[in-house]
Amino acid sequence: MGFLQIIDFHTDQFEEFTQLEHQWIEESAGARTSTGGQLYADRDNPGHYVALDWFTDFDSAMVNSHLPATSSFAEKATALSTGEVVFHNLEPAMEVFIQGEPELRRALETNDLVKDAFADEVVLDMIVPHGRVVTTGLDALGTLIREETPARRLEVWDAQPTPTGFVVEYAYRTLDDADSLAVGTIIAKIHEGRIARLFITCGGNWDAETQRQVRESTGEPVGSRS
Repeated sequence: MGFLQIIDFHTDQFEEFTQLEHQWIEESAGARTSTGGQLYADRDNPGHYVALDWFTDFDSAMVNSHLPATSSFAEKATALSTGEVVFHNLEPAMEVFIQGEPELRRALETNDLVKDAFADEVVLDMIVPHGRVVTTGLDALGTLIREETPARRLEVWDAQPTPTGFVVEYAYRTLDDADSLAVGTIIAKIHEGRIARLFITCGGNWDAETQRQVRESTGEPVGSRS
C-alpha cells in the first residue's frame, strides 16, 4: 500500500452522501486512480465517519484529486458535512506487516507449521486441475503440505493485505526429484489473529516439459519474479 488518504468528517445526511459516492464512481470510471477504499462509521460517535482511499503513490492521489468528478463530489459532500472536513495524506514509514503471512511462507518453504499462527480448525479449500481438495484442522493441513514435497523454493511470492487477511500470488519449485513448478493464488482469512481459512487455486505441478511449453507459448519466463 503505497499511499493512504484519510478523510475525517461528520454528517447527518448519510444516505445523500452514499448517493454522491455512487455518482462519483460512475462519473470517474476509467479516470480515477485510487486502487480501493473503505468508509468507516464511528460506533461511539453517531454521525462521525472516516473514509480511507488507497493509491499507489502521492502523484497518483493528486491526479485523482484533480479529476472534475472528484472536485464536484468534494464540493457537494462538503455541503452535506456538519463541521470541518479533515484530510490526512499518509505514506508508509516502515515495511508493511501482514498478520500470518510470514508463518504461511515459512510453512511452504520448510513444511514447518507454526501452530499459533493457524486456527485449530483451519480450513483448506484448494482448486487444482484434477478437482477440489478440502481439509479441516491443523494436522490435516500439515499432512497435505508434507505429502507434496519435502520442501519448496519460492520463486514468486507477492503478498498484499486485504480487509479480512491477505492474498498471495505464488510460484514455487518442489525440491525433490520431480523438480516441478506450482503456480497459483492464495486467499487467507484471519480470525482472532490466526489463519482460519486458506483458499488456493493452483495450475498444477508442472514438470520440465510443461514449463518449456509454457515458456514457448507465452514468451515469458515461468516463476521469474520474487
